[in-house]
Amino acid sequence: MYPDLLSVAFERILLSSFKYRDRATIIGDILDTIFRDPKGKTKTSIMRSTNLNFEQANKYLNSLILCDIVRATDPLRSQEVARYRLTERGVNLLKNFDLWQLVLQTVRQKIV
Repeated sequence: MYPDLLSVAFERILLSSFKYRDRATIIGDILDTIFRDPKGKTKTSIMRSTNLNFEQANKYLNSLILCDIVRATDPLRSQEVARYRLTERGVNLLKNFDLWQLVLQTVRQKIV
């Protein structure tokens, strides 16, 4: 489907898991949060709604930008920082996110 989507760096992010949420779930939360606001979301609002700290938000957003899933747009007001919006590829990934979760769970079970 998306052969270049699972690049080495992005694949490493997705296949890791943590105690409460795995990285794929965090990415899904970020995409869902951005998708809900038609004007786009600031980094601070993404951090708050996904319960991430500044370093974590930077890491995930940078990876998503490199994979052309999220893009930073110009601010709406002069004092505001950039807003993040989903690209067409990001919208497609979000629509198929449940399917991706099932695929990743299967891969994790085979690895472990």
